[in-house]
Amino acid sequence: MRRLMIIVGSALVAAACSSQKPAAKLDDSGLAKLNESQMEPVDEARIDEGRARDDLARAQANEADAKARLEVGKTERTVADAELKRALAERDLLKKQYASKEQMADVEQEIAGIQDRIKASDLKLQYLNQLISLADSERKMAEAHVSTSRMLTEQSKYRAMKSANAPQAGSVNPGEIDQRVAQAQAQEAGLLKEVAQRRTAATELYNRWQEADTRARTLARPSTQLTVPPPTAEQNPR
Repeated sequence: MRRLMIIVGSALVAAACSSQKPAAKLDDSGLAKLNESQMEPVDEARIDEGRARDDLARAQANEADAKARLEVGKTERTVADAELKRALAERDLLKKQYASKEQMADVEQEIAGIQDRIKASDLKLQYLNQLISLADSERKMAEAHVSTSRMLTEQSKYRAMKSANAPQAGSVNPGEIDQRVAQAQAQEAGLLKEVAQRRTAATELYNRWQEADTRARTLARPSTQLTVPPPTAEQNPR
């Protein structure tokens, strides 16, 4: 009995694997028989696919840039910590030297300014981390858009060959192509929603950081910091 169950189980696994075989690839050789007018929708789909790949390259670059900005932001935070320690040590020394009220007021103001800068820096780091999350989502969405564009190109090639009665159109199941297009579009739509949510969160953090940074600049000594732009909506041509 046990042996029989093993045989049946193996047969079911084999059947499942066979049902998950890769989709048949469209035979492109039929495109050679199409005239310029028949090839027009295929050419347009290929152009859109090329644009999608350009968008992906930009999204990848934006993600790398966001990560680089975070590293600079961490360095700025370390510098601010060092400045606070120096100012606190200077205050302790002035106390021991019985410094004047004016001198003590100056160093207290400097300490307060540095502390405000540190608060702003912490918000900036939160924003930069959120910016990385946003860039990651935008890159995934761009990858999904490339996949959608590729499926649409396959769909346009099939339809063009089918309308021209090219026998190569029979190499694939049109329903399978339509299903793959629908799946790719659904995945892209889900990622688009995620991007919108993360962009909203990034914008809120950016505004909070800017408010804190403005307050800090009224007290802190001049410093050189990396300018970080607010999150902006990416153009994603369809």
